[in-house]
Amino acid sequence: MSVRRFVGANSREAMRQVRAALGEDALILSNRTTAEGVEILAMADDEHQRLVPEPAAVQAPVARPAPSPAPLDLPPGMRQPPSLPPAGFAAQRAAAYQRTQEDSAAAAAVAATAAPQPVAPAAPAVDFAALGELLLGEMQGMRELLNRQMTPAASADSGAGRLRQLLLLAGFGVHLCDEILAALPAELGNATVNDPAARAWLERQLAARLPVTDDDNDLLDAGGVLALVGPTGVGKTTTTAKLAARYVMRHGSGQVALLSTDSYRIGAHEQLRIYGRLLGVEVQALPAEAALDAVLAQLAGKRLVIIDTIGMSQRDQRLIGQIAQLGGAGHAVRLMLLLNAASHGDTLEEVVSTYQRAARAAGSRLDDCIVTKSDEAARLGPVLDILIRHNLRLHYLSSGQQVPEDLHPAAAPALVRQALAASQVSPFVAADTTAPSAPGPRLEALSRGLLGHGRAMAAALDSLRREVDGFALLEAAWQLAALPRSLQGERLADLLAASPPADAGLLLWGRTGAQPGQTWQMPLLTFDAQGRLQARPWLAHQLPAGATARLEWAAQQWPQAEHLLAASPEPATLRALAAQGGAWLAAAKGNSRVDYLGERYALQTLAEIAMPQASLACRYRSHGVQLELSLLDVGLDAGRERGQHSGAWPLQAWFGQLHDLDSGRPPMQRFWLASSAMPGEQGLQQQQDLLLRQLQSDDLASLAGRAWLSLEGLLAPLQAELRLFLVAGLAATASHLERAEGDWAMDVRAQLLSLAGGRRQRSAQQQLDALLHLLAARDTFRQVAGSAAGVY
Repeated sequence: MSVRRFVGANSREAMRQVRAALGEDALILSNRTTAEGVEILAMADDEHQRLVPEPAAVQAPVARPAPSPAPLDLPPGMRQPPSLPPAGFAAQRAAAYQRTQEDSAAAAAVAATAAPQPVAPAAPAVDFAALGELLLGEMQGMRELLNRQMTPAASADSGAGRLRQLLLLAGFGVHLCDEILAALPAELGNATVNDPAARAWLERQLAARLPVTDDDNDLLDAGGVLALVGPTGVGKTTTTAKLAARYVMRHGSGQVALLSTDSYRIGAHEQLRIYGRLLGVEVQALPAEAALDAVLAQLAGKRLVIIDTIGMSQRDQRLIGQIAQLGGAGHAVRLMLLLNAASHGDTLEEVVSTYQRAARAAGSRLDDCIVTKSDEAARLGPVLDILIRHNLRLHYLSSGQQVPEDLHPAAAPALVRQALAASQVSPFVAADTTAPSAPGPRLEALSRGLLGHGRAMAAALDSLRREVDGFALLEAAWQLAALPRSLQGERLADLLAASPPADAGLLLWGRTGAQPGQTWQMPLLTFDAQGRLQARPWLAHQLPAGATARLEWAAQQWPQAEHLLAASPEPATLRALAAQGGAWLAAAKGNSRVDYLGERYALQTLAEIAMPQASLACRYRSHGVQLELSLLDVGLDAGRERGQHSGAWPLQAWFGQLHDLDSGRPPMQRFWLASSAMPGEQGLQQQQDLLLRQLQSDDLASLAGRAWLSLEGLLAPLQAELRLFLVAGLAATASHLERAEGDWAMDVRAQLLSLAGGRRQRSAQQQLDALLHLLAARDTFRQVAGSAAGVY
């Protein structure tokens, strides 16, 4: 058979199989995402050449009417491809020539026996090779175009269009709007601008991207030499006095000094001296052409020196010389850019770009900012947009002339709410949200896209570290993959030894023995007290040997923990669980035998007489299901202990029918055995909670297997323990993220989906693939940043 089918966990794995089987010159016929993974249909290049004849040898097939395919719905700017054969052409191309030859033979036979008929013009020969190459070229061009677009064009009456207009009218730029709306959750697809959930989502996205200091006193408490730079009239002198006043209020006036380098503006020194006398701090003036390092040497005993620099336009040719003077003073000078909130966005863009380039040219960095005249700005959107896109850390906002009352610490959520509240119709903002962004140079567009991806990655990583217990440890373990394989296991052991176990309320034990088709055993995973899956796995081969010893070890680590077992407990395990007295639940098979009324029966036999208990809605393997539960009191043989027969241990058998609400397939039957120390209804409710946790975690083993295959081609060769630790941690994080229903989870799912470039249905497999993409992309950004840092 010339056409072959390959299925992998991801496109990289599927392509690896294609190259291994057919070589580097294999012809890809089609690819699509299925429930099994990524499916690729391919054929060897020599088979293709054999099946497709030379143009001169192709006989004209008998013309047969066929419906024309519907035109493709292409993005704007993409030309319609020529008419193609009906759907399924790619998969059937290898057999097309054979059908053509058969049609030609049949036509010849008919012509020999039939009455003469008017002869229609012969159809031109079909060059399937050229047609296939043309189709593949069109598909590749479409993919490149879609990859260059951050979001599809949003109509004005869609949720994305309405939110986009809200941001534009608040003063935010088109590029930042497109970046944020690229990760719009599906739950907000039809939101309005007054929808509280949509406004809260926008506020979270903007606040997460806005760089602000964690503590407003860090800047002044750090001390050193601080130089305020910026255009003329931005408020540098007044801000210098405000900063000095805040420092005096905390530390007194003896350790701070003010220095003015403005020898051009008449009275500039005197204005600063007046502030100095009022505050009781020393003030120095740098004469024209004097060396800055000499004056700073005189002030070496001061803990904080604030320099009020000359105000210069961003187009002033002397700007680079001034920044170079500050950078070459022989002392570490921290540059602080002042931005006028009332300036136009284009002006602010030019100011920031010019000053940052000047700082780099002088061997310095410009990463800090103070926004002035915020009380004069009709909209804060433009200046916040600039801060976000240029990653300028905002320390304070200045809103008037009073010293120091009108200098306020920056708070991201409050600033974002204030900016969105100012969204209103403006004669300077277009009302058409479907208008495309102004085209720019390709390098500029590429850099904007990379920075936008970087900000989305940073926001997603921050949320995962904050909300998923153990994710930071998983990140640290991921970085060990860059080490030589011989060191990975040792460093992982050191990392885990330095990380004490977190509190856990529920333990999820893997099945005994290796996973089907694998050589490794599923690690132990834990839930916190709120039932949230934690990302820190415990490798099974590092735990004590034997079920009883492991339960005793677990009781020392987490005395109050409950247990989820992968299979019905053995007698020794049952006795150990009974001795601990906690609650537990085990997945069971239909043929598992239990005691009922003094007789032994298979669970599936007892399902018909079980008493209906509850009907619950939950998620199972990324699908919404309705769970119908029934209950029966049974017993389980606890084996012999000290020569005595312990008899049947009383417990509960649960019978569940899973009804898939999406597919309508026949219900699935599931069985569980459970025990609880709590009496009556309270104990049964506890068992139901355990049952739901076990059901929702049913796909963890398959997720781990998918991650195991994905890591093979994604990272360098991994030591087995490190690979298994990453596999289980990623599977746990993906499962946690898929089930979580909070705002943070909705945001992270949308961000990951945007980064991965997918539009698939929400599933744990999707979250896993996106997490792998996120961590790999983070490594790439770090490498690029490290290389770029060596340039300056």
